[in-house]
Amino acid sequence: RTSRNAKAHAKMDAQGALKIAGIASAGYSAQMFGMPTLANKLYFKEGHPENKNMSRWFGHALATCSAAQILASGDSQPSKARKAVLLASAGQYLTAPLNMLSQKEFKPEMVALNTVTCGVVGALCLKAALKE
Repeated sequence: RTSRNAKAHAKMDAQGALKIAGIASAGYSAQMFGMPTLANKLYFKEGHPENKNMSRWFGHALATCSAAQILASGDSQPSKARKAVLLASAGQYLTAPLNMLSQKEFKPEMVALNTVTCGVVGALCLKAALKE
């Protein structure tokens, strides 16, 4: 690769990783904010008490994460701000499975699925951040 192509590839990695993180955060937000009863049944074992207020609050927080990720994905040049959003997104996605694993209320299949999904998104963000 030429130096110019390498820079273009790195740019696409960062922008793409942020777009993927933003879409994933929006999806989680829609579940928690828009469908708290379904989210409770989907993620937690039977008998787990539902708390629509906390679920919606979590969905709201995820929506703001999504907005930051999508907005930062529009930054076509490396910057401290874009790197910060990439690192924060990596932290968000790489620690989510640890949170799920530390609580026995989550369904094992959701822990497994989210470990893979969040792990991939977090790894993409971390890889892109380290290239900034």
